[in-house]
Amino acid sequence: MSATKTLAKIKELQQIDGNSSCTDCGSDDVSWAVMNHGFFICVNCAGIHRGLGVHHSQVRSTELDIKCWNDTILGEFRKKGNSKARRTFEKDVPSYYLTPYDCTSDLVRKHWIETKYVAQSFTEDKPSMVKVRMPERAMVGWLNKCNDSGKWQRRYVVLYRDKLSYFADSATSLPKGSIPLPNTKVTIPDRQRGEGAKAPPFDRFKFTVKTQDRTFTFAPDSVDKLFDWVHAVRRSSIFYGESKFKQLPQVNETKKEYQALGSNVQFQGVLGKQGGSFMTWKTRWCVLSGHVLYYFKSSNTPKPGDSCAGSIPIVMCDVREADEKMNKKSNCFCLHTTDRTFFFQVRPILTTPPSWNPKSHAMIHVGL
Repeated sequence: MSATKTLAKIKELQQIDGNSSCTDCGSDDVSWAVMNHGFFICVNCAGIHRGLGVHHSQVRSTELDIKCWNDTILGEFRKKGNSKARRTFEKDVPSYYLTPYDCTSDLVRKHWIETKYVAQSFTEDKPSMVKVRMPERAMVGWLNKCNDSGKWQRRYVVLYRDKLSYFADSATSLPKGSIPLPNTKVTIPDRQRGEGAKAPPFDRFKFTVKTQDRTFTFAPDSVDKLFDWVHAVRRSSIFYGESKFKQLPQVNETKKEYQALGSNVQFQGVLGKQGGSFMTWKTRWCVLSGHVLYYFKSSNTPKPGDSCAGSIPIVMCDVREADEKMNKKSNCFCLHTTDRTFFFQVRPILTTPPSWNPKSHAMIHVGL
């Protein structure tokens, strides 16, 4: 078959519904093809497919590699095509997943193609990736945050339910700021000039969270953490943006008296509690009753008429061990809420049995 006839047949294939746009990003450029899968792609996606290796993608040009296009290959493309490839490799893509259809970042394009064809995470054989249960446990970790003056600062970030809060460090109770996530736009911006491989990590791996009033910029230290955070924040934004989740249930039990707790007490005893503003540690009598942790100013068993100083609905918390290095105290646990983080320390008492583990004992009772 002559090159002219082959090129004409390729053009004919590209006019079939679905084949006129890149399978991976939707671009109008379909000048390249993945021969072993039978679909067309653009020049930008072709470069990434080449990097996957021929055992995943055999990439050829529709104009420069005419000799590779024999009748057998053309027949396979007629049977398969872009639409069938999307149905196969994008069968179960989560709604929160960032794709090249959403933005044109090279990082997003590379991550998308590798996830689709190497990990094959969205095929029918691997549906577990998209089975999302919300709310999930809090996601915590260190990120770099860009302030209004363009300066990067290290922040401890907590993503829990419908808020993204950032703290000065992991031992601080009150956040420096919080971002309500419903209906925010979370994306990875395109790289600007000078932000290539030699750029600092917080420039190379940054993502933005855009609210109605402001755009926040964060950056982890690696590309893997970048997509972990982006997808987690996008998931919360979409999930809590739905009308039925806009108002989270609130529990207000701060004035409850000790005697009113009655017999519905699962655990009570002395715990150390860190204050919010001044971060000083004080002894508090704590009572876990009905999925609410009440704390009293008294360091001994409260009197019947004593009212609690505050309460924390455990059902609305993420409970985990605290960082001993940052808190400089042992046997501590923290409760992440959407507004702040509470720190408690388990303090042994004289009646404690020798085998008692204070840290695990307290966290078992509060539901960790």
